[in-house]
Amino acid sequence: MRKLTLSILVTLFAECIFSQSLEERYRAFQQETKKTYSDFREKANADYAVFLRAAWEYYNASPAIPRPDDNPTPPVVYDDKEEQQEQELQGDVVPQPTPKPTPQPIAPIIENDDNSTIVRVTYYGTPFSFRVPKDKSISLPNIEAKTLAAAWDELASEDYNNLMYDCLSARDQYSLCDWAYLSLLQQLAEALYGKSNAAVLLQAFIYANSGYQMRLAVTENGGLHILIGSEYTFYDRSYYNLDGEKFFPLDNLTEGIAICNGAFENEKPLSLLIANEQHLASTPTAMPKRKAQSGLTATCSINKNLIDFYNTYPTGHYGDDFGTRWAAYANSPLDEAIKQELYPQLMAAIRGVPEAQAVNLLLNWVQTAFEYEYDDKVWGGDRAFFPAESLHYPYCDCEDRSILFSRIIRDLLNLDVVLLYYPGHLATAVAFHQDIRGDYLMYDNRKFTICDPTYIGAPIGATMPGMDNKTAKIIPLWR
Repeated sequence: MRKLTLSILVTLFAECIFSQSLEERYRAFQQETKKTYSDFREKANADYAVFLRAAWEYYNASPAIPRPDDNPTPPVVYDDKEEQQEQELQGDVVPQPTPKPTPQPIAPIIENDDNSTIVRVTYYGTPFSFRVPKDKSISLPNIEAKTLAAAWDELASEDYNNLMYDCLSARDQYSLCDWAYLSLLQQLAEALYGKSNAAVLLQAFIYANSGYQMRLAVTENGGLHILIGSEYTFYDRSYYNLDGEKFFPLDNLTEGIAICNGAFENEKPLSLLIANEQHLASTPTAMPKRKAQSGLTATCSINKNLIDFYNTYPTGHYGDDFGTRWAAYANSPLDEAIKQELYPQLMAAIRGVPEAQAVNLLLNWVQTAFEYEYDDKVWGGDRAFFPAESLHYPYCDCEDRSILFSRIIRDLLNLDVVLLYYPGHLATAVAFHQDIRGDYLMYDNRKFTICDPTYIGAPIGATMPGMDNKTAKIIPLWR
């Protein structure tokens, strides 16, 4: 018995020694990894600070590109005595961007031992907390190159790791799109430094270190500005052409400025796509009860915080075709709270009915339960709606109806939908599982049947009078 006990003790002692060795090696590995990441990030920021000290050039602003004035076509009421034809639309396909992975920081951010104080901001009703270093702040008595470089070096120290970590965690936890993240950083920076050059530099530092493409610029009157790189052309904003790439100021600069054209490796341009629900705190507001001619009635609550966020969202097109603009709206998801309240009401009306009849019922709901009005009368100019906005506001036009209808059909019936752009009008087409009589188009080797949410009372397959199928464009959407 004594030998057995001794043997066990020897074994346990050996395991303990081995375990301690593993733990020590793991700690050493952690420290080495942390040092590697820190060194890489430190060098990247040090290289950028070198650019800040020297690489400034003068650029003139390119004029703002106005949002298209499309002379919208008024809605038409369907004449059910009109014989339905079957014509094929053969339009050009508008190439669409696809979601790309979220930009990653230039090196992983590792938290420090807590030597921070908390700053709290409320972003569209949503509370956020960020750790900032105690008894430290950046100072910009002027915007000379050496002063900016010294402040950038200060921000690159490990003292600001926790702040960087919290910003990136907030982006991921709340699924913030690029614009939401950028504007949250602005609110955070201004909570610390007010509307100042120091706030601009802090926002630029966090944004660039998060993996996004930006440039810093200074004006003759002593202002520091962020220029945002994007593959989208923002409407109604002047921009600066740097080596063939467009950079847009967050504020509406129109003057010549000095720009530091230094860049971080693997920087990614801002996207206007919203691929995921924005998890903003809810402040519910009631949607008007929407009753269609068919009798289908539905209502739900809308998150006012989300509506306020959309109200500040920039608009523009991707590449060279302004038809890409509508896909960015149509591909954005409805938030889960809306779907959980609205969709069961719509599903109750279409449950158990054939696919074509279900689409007709939903089409009629969008055609007749929403009041049509021109954007210039309501907003003073063209404005497209995200799906939730069409549910919230009392009026909508053809583009808003098509965006909303396309979202509902994809979500409820799991059918593919494309948008159709005619000069002055936007409609949709749906890929049914069975052959449907009516006007159609062939896309991706499948038949898509015309469904027009602004042709009031029209069934699937009917094209609104006055639309020229030869000039239409096909705008693909994601499922």
